[in-house]
Amino acid sequence: MKKLNQLKPTPLWVRLILYFLLLSAVILLLFQGIFNYSLGRHMQEYIREREETINKQIVNSLREYYGITGSWDGIHMPLLHAALSTNTRLLLYDDAGRLIGDTGQQGRRHMMMVRDQQPELSDVNTYHYVMGYNDTIVGELVIAHPMTIETSALLEQDLYFRRAITRSLVWTGLIAISVAMTLGVIFSRRLSKPLEDIARGSTLITRGDYNLELPKYEGKEINDLAGSFNRMAAHLKDLERLRKRSVADIAHELRTPLTTMRGYIEAVKDGVMPADPKTMEILLQEIMHLNRVAYDIDELARAEGANRYQMSLEPVSLGQFLHNKVSSFQPLYREKDLILKLNLPQQEIVTEQDPAALGKIISNLLDNAYRYSEPGGYVEVTLQDNPSVESNAVAPLGQKTPDPKELQLQMDKMVLIKVTDSGIGISEENLPYIFERFFRADPSREKEESQAGSGIGLALVKELVRAAGGLILVSSKPGEGTTFYLYFLKAN
Repeated sequence: MKKLNQLKPTPLWVRLILYFLLLSAVILLLFQGIFNYSLGRHMQEYIREREETINKQIVNSLREYYGITGSWDGIHMPLLHAALSTNTRLLLYDDAGRLIGDTGQQGRRHMMMVRDQQPELSDVNTYHYVMGYNDTIVGELVIAHPMTIETSALLEQDLYFRRAITRSLVWTGLIAISVAMTLGVIFSRRLSKPLEDIARGSTLITRGDYNLELPKYEGKEINDLAGSFNRMAAHLKDLERLRKRSVADIAHELRTPLTTMRGYIEAVKDGVMPADPKTMEILLQEIMHLNRVAYDIDELARAEGANRYQMSLEPVSLGQFLHNKVSSFQPLYREKDLILKLNLPQQEIVTEQDPAALGKIISNLLDNAYRYSEPGGYVEVTLQDNPSVESNAVAPLGQKTPDPKELQLQMDKMVLIKVTDSGIGISEENLPYIFERFFRADPSREKEESQAGSGIGLALVKELVRAAGGLILVSSKPGEGTTFYLYFLKAN
C-alpha cells in the first residue's frame, strides 16, 4: 500500500468538477427539503380548508332536507349519498342525542355494488356541527375525514399535481447536475490551464530557459499572476546575463593585472628589463589594484548581509559631513581640471546614519563622477530638505521603482543628497544595470587602466543605502551627464 505522501495528487480541474457536483447536490437537497416542508404545510392548510368547504356543503344540504321534510325520516339514503360523494363518514344524531344515521355501521355500496370499507373514528379527523332550523336545534352531525392523503378530501388531480412536482424536481436535479458537470469542466479547465502554464514555465526556468512569456488571461488575478511571472522571468534572464557577464568581467579584472605582472616579471627574469624602482612601481600598482578588487568584493559581501540595526548609528549633521567629504576630493578634482561644487541649505539637517557607511557611499559616487567626467566639466553635490521626486529617475535592477505620487507623500520626512556630473552619461537600456557588480555600460569609457575601478563601487553603494534604510535612484542622458539621488530619513 502506498503511503499518503506517495499518492499522486488529484488535478485541480478534477477537484473543481467534484466541488461543482457536491455543491449542486447540496443545493438540490436543501431545496428539496425546504420545498417538501413548505408544500406539506400548504397542503395541510389546503386539506383543512377543503374539508371545511365540504363540511359546509353537507351541513347545508342536510339542513335543506330537514327544512323540506320537517323531520329526519328517510335521511338514510341522502346521508349515504352525501358520504359517497365526499368520501367521508357521516353520523347524524337527533335533538335527543340518539344516533339516527351512521354511514359506517351500515356499510355502503358504490354504483358497481362493490363494498367499501368505512374508516374508523380513531383514524379520522372529525368535525361536529349543531344542526339548527328556525332557531331550533334539531340534531347534531359528525363528519369524519380520513387522515391519509390518498383517501382524504384531495381530488385525483391534486394528487397528480404533487406527483408531477416531485418528478419535475427529480428531472431538475438531474439536469442541474449535468449542467454543473459541464460548467465545472469548462470553468475548471479555464482556471487550471493558466496555472498549468505557470507551472510549466517554472519548470523551464529551473532548467535555465527564461524565454517563455505567458499570454494575457481573462481573469484579473490570473492575469496579474501571469504578468508577475513574466516580469520575474525577464528579471531572472537579466540576472543570468549579468552573471555570465560578471564572470567574464571578474576574469578580466584579474587577468589584466596578472598578465601585466607576468610580462614584467618574465622580462626581468630574461634580462630584457632591469629590476629598477620604476619596474617595481608598476608591479606594485598592479598588486594594489588586485588588492583593491579583493577588498571591495569582501566589503560588498558584508554590506549585502547588513541592515540598519547592525550599523553604528549616530546623529550626523549632513551639511558639515558633506563639506568635509567634498573638501577631501577637491585636490583630486583640480588635478583633472574638474569643478566640484557643494550646495547646502541654510538650516542644519540631521540624520541618524553610520558615518563610515555614509562616507563610503559619498566617496564612491564622487569617485565614479570623477572617472567618467571629462576635463573642464563639473560635479555638483546638493543637499535638500523636503525634496521633490524626480519622475524620470529609475531604481536599480531588482528594486521596484517607487510611484512618484506615493513617494512624494513621504518627502516631508526625507532628506535628499544629489550628486550630478556633466560626464558622458548612460544609455537608457543600461541605466538599471549600473549597480550590478562588475557592470560597465561601455568598457571603452575608461581610457586609462590606472583610473579603472574595481567594478564594485556602485553595487556597494546600492547595498549600503539599502542597509541604511534609504533609497537610491538614478537618471542620465548620453552626452548630458548623470545624477544620483540618495533619500534618507531625517532624525526624529
